[in-house]
Amino acid sequence: METIKEVIMRRDNLTSEEADELIEEAKEALTYYLDEDDHESAENICEEYFGLEPDYIIELLEMVYKP
Repeated sequence: METIKEVIMRRDNLTSEEADELIEEAKEALTYYLDEDDHESAENICEEYFGLEPDYIIELLEMVYKP
């Protein structure tokens, strides 16, 4: 499976920097939603920011909660 960055760069013709910025925004929003116990919004984060199915949330969560 392609990464979020690969998909949005290919599909939306974004530069690497633009994709990184969008991913950072989504990570901040995801953290906010989780801190607020807004699980429905957290679950829909990939659709909201990237137009992707919820399967990609695992990758985004791993970015937010890297050990």
